[in-house]
Amino acid sequence: MIRRLAGLPAASANGQIEIIDVGHGPLDTMLSIVGNKTGAGWSVSYACAMSPHCGASIDHDARTYALSPESGAEIDRILATLRSGVEPDGQLPSPNFIGEQLLVTINYDGFKGDYRRVGAWGKTLGRLETLMEPPAS
Repeated sequence: MIRRLAGLPAASANGQIEIIDVGHGPLDTMLSIVGNKTGAGWSVSYACAMSPHCGASIDHDARTYALSPESGAEIDRILATLRSGVEPDGQLPSPNFIGEQLLVTINYDGFKGDYRRVGAWGKTLGRLETLMEPPAS
C-alpha cells in the first residue's frame, strides 16, 4: 500500500533487503525501503506515504538512489552479523502487531531472514534502516 500511494508498482517492493516501517507512533511516516546490491554497489528504492514528513509540501514521495561506498560497506557488515544467526541486539520478534511496527526481510547471497519488531527497533535494525534512508537534499 505504501508504494502504491507513492505511485510505484507493487513489484518495486521486492528486493534483497525489504524494510516496512509504519512508525513509532500513530501519526508517524509509513516507509517502504528496498535495497539491491549490484556490481556497482547498493541501490535503493524508497517510498514514503501518508505523512507531511515525506517532504516539503508533500505527503507521498518515491525515490531511487545509490548508497555511498561507506554506507554499502556498513550494510555488508550488518548483513554478515545477521547471517551469524544471532537475534539482533538480543531482541526476540514481537508477536503483537498493534500500532507501530518494523519488518525487515532479507534474501541476500543465500541468507534469508525476517525480523519483526514493535515499538523498539534495536540498534542493528535501526541502523540498517538509517543507512538506507535517502540522502539529505
